[in-house]
Amino acid sequence: MRKSVGLIFWLILVAGCYDPPPPEKVFVPGPDVSTTVTISVSTTKAAVDEPVILYASRMASGFVEMPYDNVPSGVQWWRQMPPAYEKEVAGNLQWFVEPEGLARFNTDLRMGFTREVRFSKPGVYRLRAVSAAYGPVPVPSKTVTIEVVE
Repeated sequence: MRKSVGLIFWLILVAGCYDPPPPEKVFVPGPDVSTTVTISVSTTKAAVDEPVILYASRMASGFVEMPYDNVPSGVQWWRQMPPAYEKEVAGNLQWFVEPEGLARFNTDLRMGFTREVRFSKPGVYRLRAVSAAYGPVPVPSKTVTIEVVE
């Protein structure tokens, strides 16, 4: 039994150190790279502590294929072409709320990759999301406003 545990530990350690070689060709942001994040909410008027479901889609284009050896240092690359359209990515975005400190996000993995937020006090809240995927700079969404009442 001890030998089995030792062998399993050693295999996990070795597997964790394995770094696969880069592919011959990769995808990088081209000169016309574009990423768009669109957000929506289940309701624009909610009660205090009522869950509001957040939805988001992401569109990306303008990636070019090139030999890995030609990728300039510091340029992010992908093994596969980034998806042109992702229907639901709310759970994959960074969310910001104004005013700060009164929103609680559910960060558990949800079916469909949505995200949930609840507000602790009445007021008008502005939400926006930022995607760091598939582009050289983070991409912000437009702002959505939610009114929270007692």
